[in-house]
Amino acid sequence: MNRGKHVKNMQARALHSPSWTRCWTWLLGLGLALCLTACTRTPDEEALRAAIDAMQQAGESRDVPAFMDYVADDFMGNGPEFDRQGLERYLRLIAMRNQALGVTRSGTTIEMHGDRAVVRMTLLLTGGAGWLPERGELLEVESGWRFEGGEWRVASARWKPARS
Repeated sequence: MNRGKHVKNMQARALHSPSWTRCWTWLLGLGLALCLTACTRTPDEEALRAAIDAMQQAGESRDVPAFMDYVADDFMGNGPEFDRQGLERYLRLIAMRNQALGVTRSGTTIEMHGDRAVVRMTLLLTGGAGWLPERGELLEVESGWRFEGGEWRVASARWKPARS
């Protein structure tokens, strides 16, 4: 019984020792610095992220017109392969072929350049007749955006199969 009290006293002293207190203070400071860094996005970047989120939601709900609201009139995809109309036709075909679509985004990075931005991300696109995907593709995407008419619009995009 006396040994148990001794161990508890040692644990309590260790937690309140100067070195342990410094460690906790350092960890708390690091956590606070990370939180502040994560919260330093500009309003433009926040608006751009909101546009990307809206496009993702439109894709998952197969709402091609809502997706295209964020595509510039002079859009170019994969070089000359897709213009805006070609992209819209392609998306309508995908929506018709799949009752369910999944869009999972990861590794999103944004470089702001005034009223322009470059967005890089990896996308996992899945589709099928039900909730269980029948097909999927992992893509690396780089897109060029510009702020026009009070909205962020994607003006160009390049995508390719992700490297394994």
